[in-house]
Amino acid sequence: MIEILILYTIQKREKTIYSIRKEIIEIFGTFTKPSIGTIYPALKRLLKEGAVEVYEKISEGGKKSTYYSSTKKGLECFKKYFFNTGSENPSLFYTHLQARLGTMSLLNEDERKNFISENLRKIDLYKIEIEKKLNDEYLELDYYQKQLLNRTLKEVQNLETYMKELKTN
Repeated sequence: MIEILILYTIQKREKTIYSIRKEIIEIFGTFTKPSIGTIYPALKRLLKEGAVEVYEKISEGGKKSTYYSSTKKGLECFKKYFFNTGSENPSLFYTHLQARLGTMSLLNEDERKNFISENLRKIDLYKIEIEKKLNDEYLELDYYQKQLLNRTLKEVQNLETYMKELKTN
């Protein structure tokens, strides 16, 4: 997921690692706040893949800064990560889906529609799984577990509504 966010933030102009982190937090901070220690290894992987290039600039004050920018291969690499960054782990699925929804502007219309359709099916399965747990008379859930599942179900339903609205626009 971090590769998607990095490539998204440097798609329009080059940035330092600190400005990459700052922009990711500003835009996506409600569900992720990556550290420099998370971003740096991802940048190294993206450099190795040829999706990112790096160069250094020296400011008028003599300070050396390292800048990262997207290459021609960057968008191709973004799409590779975008379409392959799904997780079967429900907590990761939800977070990864939010990151992917927030970066969809880099996709063409057909790619966006296909992505939304595919993930609406996954959301439907996720809802069914939650509802099965809530209705399973043999599963001994306590009050707090039931409340948490009901809350999660509402969040998933809200996300589903949002995605259906995106699909019609």
